[in-house]
Amino acid sequence: MRTILADVGGTNARFAVSAQGDPSLRHITHLRCADFEGFEDAFESFLTGLPRDEQSGYHVLSLAVAGPVNDQIVDISNNHWRFEKIRLLDRLGLKKLLVINDFTAQALAQHEAADFDRSQLLDGVEDANAPLLVIGPGTGLGVSALIPVAQGPLPVEGEGGNIRFTPQTELERDLCDYMEQQTDHVVVEHFVSGPGLENIHCFLTDAASTESPLSAEIIATTALREEGICRDAVNLMIAILGAVMGDHVLTMGCWRGAVITGGIMPRLQPLIVSSPLERRFRSVGEMSHILGNVPVWLSTDPHAGLKGAQAAFGNPYLAHRMVTG
Repeated sequence: MRTILADVGGTNARFAVSAQGDPSLRHITHLRCADFEGFEDAFESFLTGLPRDEQSGYHVLSLAVAGPVNDQIVDISNNHWRFEKIRLLDRLGLKKLLVINDFTAQALAQHEAADFDRSQLLDGVEDANAPLLVIGPGTGLGVSALIPVAQGPLPVEGEGGNIRFTPQTELERDLCDYMEQQTDHVVVEHFVSGPGLENIHCFLTDAASTESPLSAEIIATTALREEGICRDAVNLMIAILGAVMGDHVLTMGCWRGAVITGGIMPRLQPLIVSSPLERRFRSVGEMSHILGNVPVWLSTDPHAGLKGAQAAFGNPYLAHRMVTG
């Protein structure tokens, strides 16, 4: 049985074909969400791009999307796409449709992650019997965890990027005040994400009053090249990420470790060593000695979301999300 895999975030949609019993991914394709009216159009574009003899016969789709997936209607976060599960099943001619959160997929991809798919950022002692935190800034901030149980990894599905932001320094309190001028509910995602990096840079430069604030792409490129406000913005984002990681590890008991994923942090890897990540992650008062033993890795696999969507299809704890026709 051949399955189509899809991983949809706020900016990009990734597709691939998977065959039962074969862990490899075929025909990996990246599309920009802004180029399509909805998921159905991107799906059809992917099929059209396949070799002619492989453009039909697909009846199973495992779809990972950014945002909540409990309801019948799914609104993808930071994206104009929206669909109803039953209608999508019918319109695409599917027999089975599995819709999961994109960071549930990211987490599942880390269950058996090979060493070359991730590099260790912070040393520690991995507790294989404890949950694993998976967190990553992209268009938003995704958060999930894996709980080890006998039947396979149990993924924690949530929206941890939307927890309230808790400033811990005078600079962060000023940053929070700045953001409160634009929204009445300041969350972590406002600062730990691509748009969040832009918010931080605007705050540091007061660029909100200028005509063209810098994009996250330009900020990251400049930060890698030279010292200055762009690098300060990156360091502040990483500092907040470290603090948020520590909070989530304590909340869920993720003594196995934490994996940073997403599209932003691998690119900023050269700056992580000199950043405040370790200090902010490990400094949690009376519990600092516990976090001092928790390892942290950086995932460098650009197709982790697709691999997680592949693993999700056989995960017993996600079977209740399966829609059948």
